[in-house]
Amino acid sequence: MNHDPLEAPRAHWLPSSVRERLARAAESDATVLLTGESGSGKGSAARELHAAGPRAAGPLIEVALAALSPSLIEAELFGHEAGAFTGAAGRRRGRFERAQAGTIVLAGIECLRLETQVKLLRVLQEREVEPLGSEEPVPLDVRVVATASADLRERVRRGGFREDLYYRLAVIELALPPLRERRGEFIGIARLLTERVARRLGVPARPLDAAVLERLAKHPWPGNLRELENCLERLHVLGGAQGGSVELGELAFLDEDLVGVERELAERALALGLDLATLEGALIEAALRLERGNRSAAARRLGIGRRVLERRRHPAD
Repeated sequence: MNHDPLEAPRAHWLPSSVRERLARAAESDATVLLTGESGSGKGSAARELHAAGPRAAGPLIEVALAALSPSLIEAELFGHEAGAFTGAAGRRRGRFERAQAGTIVLAGIECLRLETQVKLLRVLQEREVEPLGSEEPVPLDVRVVATASADLRERVRRGGFREDLYYRLAVIELALPPLRERRGEFIGIARLLTERVARRLGVPARPLDAAVLERLAKHPWPGNLRELENCLERLHVLGGAQGGSVELGELAFLDEDLVGVERELAERALALGLDLATLEGALIEAALRLERGNRSAAARRLGIGRRVLERRRHPAD
């Protein structure tokens, strides 16, 4: 599976509140559900959870569920006996068996079809797995960690995800915030990733001055930590020969990445029946939330003056 941009054991890239809860969760054997947008670090958090817990000496089996064929996913997870289906020439241990005495990470749990969800629920309830073609269940000693980019509660509400399975997975639920909500930590994260990228490429780390960091911090980063790392890698690959500090002109491609985004968002909002007043109010409240209530900073983010922000926020006053 594709790893998140930071590898365990390195928890300091996480927000302190998440890091503390992750450390407490690691001490237990409870099932953990990690949620957050794509690239927000769920895979890295899962590896940190394993490395910090009593099962660290055991195997860590990571399963990218979206990458598995729907017709073979049960055989991959639960294993199979010889002749269980066409092409099953011999017995094969499933991912759960291979994770014995360790941890299994089910990445992208929202990708599971309902019929497979039923079977996974039974595995979690009974703590045993029955390979395809076998009548003998195999007891399991496995810690289960699941990750989801989608809102599983909303999936449950719409009937696309079993409620009983959700509660089995979310014994401990940890939400990883998107990068755009971590403005106060952005500089530290960017510098941490810069050092990591430079080490991997075997080149000197290129310094990021205040203007460059400010421009990077303003980007929405829909791909979160993974996208930021890819950006920094590009800067080191294309500018590594010259070395030296990153220049603002080298970030022009960030603007190119946003071409057409405004139109796409506008069309989506109209399709959902949202009017201009609703969108304006939502943008203002989002800016205030991201700037932790700082009205001047929120106004700057929106490209308006503070008085304009106040007037548009309370038009009837």
